[in-house]
Amino acid sequence: MNRSQYTIERKPNGVLLVRVHSVDLEGKPLPDAVFTFRPNDPQYESWQKRFQEQQAGK
Repeated sequence: MNRSQYTIERKPNGVLLVRVHSVDLEGKPLPDAVFTFRPNDPQYESWQKRFQEQQAGK
């Protein structure tokens, strides 16, 4: 998944909110998919790294 397909936001409590943007291929847009990851969640570190890259502008 490339970075233009999602955005990551960090909440004040440290939770990462990942929004995967919907793609409208047939004129029927779907809502974005939204996931949250908390410290100690299995995927948290991976999304934390992507968040840091997003903040650095990579």
